[in-house]
Amino acid sequence: MYSLIDLDIPELGYTRFISSWLYSGPEMAFLVDVGPACTADVLLETLERKGVEKLDWILLTHIHLDHAGGIGHVARRFPETRIVCHPKAVRHLVDPSKLWEGTRKVLGNIADIYGPMLPVDPSRILTPEDMDPDAGIGIIDTPGHAAHHQSYLFDDRLFIGELFGVFHDLGGEIYLRPATPPKFIYEQFAASLDRVAPAADRKVCFAHYGIYPDGEKILELAKTQLSLWLEVVRAHLENPRKDAIIKDLKTQDPVFARIDDLPKAYRDREAYYVGNTIGGMLDYLQGA
Repeated sequence: MYSLIDLDIPELGYTRFISSWLYSGPEMAFLVDVGPACTADVLLETLERKGVEKLDWILLTHIHLDHAGGIGHVARRFPETRIVCHPKAVRHLVDPSKLWEGTRKVLGNIADIYGPMLPVDPSRILTPEDMDPDAGIGIIDTPGHAAHHQSYLFDDRLFIGELFGVFHDLGGEIYLRPATPPKFIYEQFAASLDRVAPAADRKVCFAHYGIYPDGEKILELAKTQLSLWLEVVRAHLENPRKDAIIKDLKTQDPVFARIDDLPKAYRDREAYYVGNTIGGMLDYLQGA
């Protein structure tokens, strides 16, 4: 049984944005991402309400604080749970101080609201090569949104983190846009999209936010958007005003243009993070 657990943050106006995926079946139970520290109590209360007494795995797509900031809190509640992450992420889970400092520099007040990550005992942490093959969980190395990003396969689901970007189901139509914060490397991101293609014949579970039933279709859209956005940003290199870039993107990308159909709180949130996406592309194109 799959559940999408909402991890809303009223202080930021974030609803239906940050989430954790739960699988609870007869053979095992696992979480994909745990959200920030400030929502750890909500996550733990939800697990208790659902009768989850044991977690076999916590699968981290990456360790940005909105995905993994609560890992120390959840690990304390479930002391036997094994935590799976990318090899490049291990040291930051063991000692999150540099991750916290870097996040505060980038996100400022948002990071303060997320709260700091508690450290994790290194004996609890596994990388893909340590994963039990009998668990039936596949892992795909998908750097791009972050250098330490990976995606997971289980049953008919592909847990994609932010590789395909940020998604919203608008009821008959969808909103989607890339998530390419600095340090963005186009070739790396595009290679990850290609790498995940053989597994795209599944339902796609987004970190932000929800599920899409046709993985192959949404993968092609993500590829198209990544290339299109890069070219639109490239056209503005001489005068890279983000408001002008966003205006052009709305004109050329009808799926992104549906940002105007989102609730106001979502639009306000997206305006900030779209700026980060554009910033990552600008840095890449300018050779930063």
